[in-house]
Formats: sequence, structure tokens, C-alpha cells
Amino acid sequence: MKNPKRNKIPFIVLFLIHTSLLGYSFYKSKSKKQLFFLLMSNTGLAYLLEFFVLNLFNAYRYKPRVMKNNFFDNIFGAILSQAIFVPFTAVFATVFKLGWVWKLLGGIYFSLIELIFLRLKVYKHNWWRTIYTLILIPIYFKISDWWSFLLIKKNPFIRFISLFLSIMVTEANLLFIFASTRKIRFGFGRYHSWTEHFITVPLYAISLSLVSTLSFLKQNDWSAKLRVLLMIFGLDWFFKKKKLLKENLHGVDYVAIRILAVLLYGQFRDWVYGTGNKGGIEELEE
Repeated sequence: MKNPKRNKIPFIVLFLIHTSLLGYSFYKSKSKKQLFFLLMSNTGLAYLLEFFVLNLFNAYRYKPRVMKNNFFDNIFGAILSQAIFVPFTAVFATVFKLGWVWKLLGGIYFSLIELIFLRLKVYKHNWWRTIYTLILIPIYFKISDWWSFLLIKKNPFIRFISLFLSIMVTEANLLFIFASTRKIRFGFGRYHSWTEHFITVPLYAISLSLVSTLSFLKQNDWSAKLRVLLMIFGLDWFFKKKKLLKENLHGVDYVAIRILAVLLYGQFRDWVYGTGNKGGIEELEE
């Protein structure tokens, strides 16, 4: 019988390495708000790519053996990769202004990790190839540099997308917790498979995040918070009415969680745009 602990070890080792990189990046950075939104944006971009590559087209499979259900275990491995290993490294490379040589070495580094994971059988290719990783990682690191520069320059489009991606990442992670505890399941028809769930839930998160971002764009006040809450409740009602969502959350718990989430999204807005004449990412250059 295979020992599941053996599968966990490589992921734990990488978690410790890349968490240390991120911690050191925040320690050395004077622009912690900007760095936070750079991290969330990097993660959001990785999540969007993962939606197509993994959720829709099943390019590979992770096997950390942390969760009993294979679908959740696969997605959990993807979260470790796309929310920790790769984005944390991209932030580190951006903070320390690592050039193209280091970006190419980063591509080689992640390609070697991929080959080791394949050999250890904690990761499996379907149609994905390591050469794709080798090419995409340096490009991803360069996008991180550009994103950071435009955030500091207060580019309106990048600010908007950064807020959207920050909400989307938070919402996607929250929905994953709900699903893994069997509180919600998206799908079609009478029986909602987990395959259907992990195709539908990103679309739900994207829709909710876009409307939330638009609602908070002008200002973070109680009117905006109420609009977002009503939109969330209305979206859930629509999905349940169309039998696209099965929910097993206690009403009071659900409302409390949603209120806290909306308060957090409003705080994200203030961190990006500031309140009044001060605050937001622009204060980092003062």
C-alpha cells in the first residue's frame, strides 16, 4: 500500500521554501500594500490560466494526497502551485529586480521541480509538457514586473483589474472551502458532479467579483456594501432557482460569512484607491 505521507513531503518542502521567499520579500519591501496586490494579481492571473488548463482541459493532475476526494486533492495541489509556489516566487523576483537571466533560471527551476514531481508520481501529465512550463514561467515573471510598475504609477486599468483579481482569488478560495466541507455544489441537472462544479464555480466567482468591483469602484460606503450583498444573495437565488447550485449552509452562518467577505472587499477597495486624499497604493511613493 502506498504511503500518502510520501506524497505530501515534496509539497510541504516547496511550501516552506516559497513561503520563506514571500516572507523575506515583505520584510524587505517598503511598499507592502502594493506588494499585497501584486501577489493577489499574480495569483488571480494564475487562477485564470488554471481554469482553462486544468478545470476545462485537464492538462495534468496533482496528487498531494492531502484530501480524500481525488477531485479536491487535485484542486488543492493546483492551489498550492498557482497560489503559493509560482506567485510567491514571481513576487520575490519582482521585489529584488531579478533580470532575464534569473527569470530563465526560474523557468528551469520550475521545470526541474515538475520533472522531479513526475518521477515521484505526485504529479501526472495528460497533454501538458514541461517545455510549456519552461517557456511560460519567465514570461509570467516579466508580467509581474510590468504589473508592479503600473500599480506604482497608479494606472487606472491595472488598479481596477488588481481589485477585481483580489476579490476573485478570495472568493474562489472561500468557495473551495465551502465545497470541500460539502456546504455547496454547483452543477447541471439533478446530480451535480464535481467535474461540473469545478467548471461552473470559477464563472460564478468571476461574475461576483466583477460586479463587486464595479460596485466599489466609486467609493466604499454602506450603499456600495448593500448593493454587493444584494447582488450576492440575488445571484445565489438565481443559481438555486435554475438548479445550478445546491447549498447546505445554515442561514445565519451564511449571511455572517457573506457580510464579512463584503467588508473585506470594501477594505481591498480602500487599500487600492485610498479614502479621501490619503491612503491607497499611492501613499507608498510618498
